[in-house]
Amino acid sequence: RLNGTTPPRNTSTGLKASPCGNVARTNNPTILQAGQTLTVQWEETVNHPGYYRIAFSPANDAGFDQNVLIANVPDVGDRNQYNQTITVPNTPCTGCTLQMIQYMTENPASPSLYYSCADIEIRAAGAPMP
Repeated sequence: RLNGTTPPRNTSTGLKASPCGNVARTNNPTILQAGQTLTVQWEETVNHPGYYRIAFSPANDAGFDQNVLIANVPDVGDRNQYNQTITVPNTPCTGCTLQMIQYMTENPASPSLYYSCADIEIRAAGAPMP
């Protein structure tokens, strides 16, 4: 959500291109600390059966599939506000990304996907925070 803990790169709700909807990184990452607990927030704007996945990229919007933080957050209905607690990876990085994918399962043989990414910087545990 725009007013959430990790604002998205873009406000569009229809980004279907992997890995981040063809939206480039911004110069305004959310600063996090390795190992901290973080509540990721989002809103479903159009009801689709399915689920959500939250993943992490340590650099260059790559490696999301190898760094899945939450694999299956059930979709519970129309226009819901979602909150999911994660633990920030113990991987300090300046160009890292959180990715949320909505898997829409109306057609199980070929699910449609929507993407949203948030730019983050992870500082080592104990490092000074801004």
